[in-house]
Amino acid sequence: MGFLYSGGGERVVLEQTKRLRARGHKVRLFSPIIRWEKSFPQMLHSVNPERIVPPFPLPFPFRDASAMLASCVFPFRMREIADCDILLCQSQPSMWLGYRTNQMFGTPYVGYLHQLTTFIHKRPQVAGNWETKGDFLMLDGLLGVFCRGIAKQLDMMCHRAADALLFNSFWTRRQFEETYGVSGQVCYPAVQMPPHRVASGRQNMVVTASRHFPWKRIDLAFHVLKHANSSPNLVVVGERTSHTPFLVSIARELGLQERVKFPGFLSEAALHSIYGTARAYIHTSIQEPFGLSPLEAQSYGAPAIVWGDGGVRETVLDGETGFLANPYDVSDFGSKLDRIIADRQTHRSMSRSAQAWATEFGWDAHIDILEGVLDERRR
Repeated sequence: MGFLYSGGGERVVLEQTKRLRARGHKVRLFSPIIRWEKSFPQMLHSVNPERIVPPFPLPFPFRDASAMLASCVFPFRMREIADCDILLCQSQPSMWLGYRTNQMFGTPYVGYLHQLTTFIHKRPQVAGNWETKGDFLMLDGLLGVFCRGIAKQLDMMCHRAADALLFNSFWTRRQFEETYGVSGQVCYPAVQMPPHRVASGRQNMVVTASRHFPWKRIDLAFHVLKHANSSPNLVVVGERTSHTPFLVSIARELGLQERVKFPGFLSEAALHSIYGTARAYIHTSIQEPFGLSPLEAQSYGAPAIVWGDGGVRETVLDGETGFLANPYDVSDFGSKLDRIIADRQTHRSMSRSAQAWATEFGWDAHIDILEGVLDERRR
């Protein structure tokens, strides 16, 4: 959908591009929106994506949403994009562009799907809404309210017409099977293993790393902390948004202002340093399609606790590398956090197992699957 922030989906796209190029493929990366300093700046500049439509010269309301819509309606570079062996489309609007390019020029396209198109298929009510960004609100209104029926038919059509589909988790695949009757191969996102041995010293601290948007439900992490008897501190990593003050106010209302820290956006090195010193990682986003951060934390020896729901449950071995909490039961989540914090033997065992488990999600295996599918379907 665009390089707007540093999220798991954006990282997957950048890594795929970089690693396919390293294997000798010529890869061009196109996007409706590129915020060069917002989405993994160093990696973004090295990969060097290209815009599908020219940037708008002046700032105005809903600029990002307009760029996404313009990419669908007036894709100026479609003929240039079509001049390739195959397109790899990352959700919408890429799938629509893949479909149109295929119909006009015969270019085959493969979808790598992170989740159902959320403007059409609403997130659970408990997961919040799009209120933190006007562009999302505009698209949510256009596609999710006024034109939902048409948008759903077009969305289904371009997924069914794809030459192949890849999914980031079994849970995501099941969503598409039940909704659109399409299926394909699961190709898990991957994590980069630590370049050095992780130190054994751990602080009385847990960490969560996520975008500060309502549907990520970071606020539930505060309620978990309130139910935990072990009294750890919590570091909430992520770039500040208009939702951050709301999170700060909840922490204050719960009397946790001294135990919850908001360091903002951190460099990769700084984030990995926190993973390496935290006692545990907690992830409270609801119906997360996959979730890279719990795996990254485990690769640094931090056992992860996540809800036993969505694709994120596939990132943790329950009772071995962390815990799956009963969905949305903050008391159960808090008790499982206590077991990791209070029991040193449990933590030590889980920490070792977590590092070993994370090695199963390597980039070489991911690219092997991806490369094989693309090579099989190319023209």
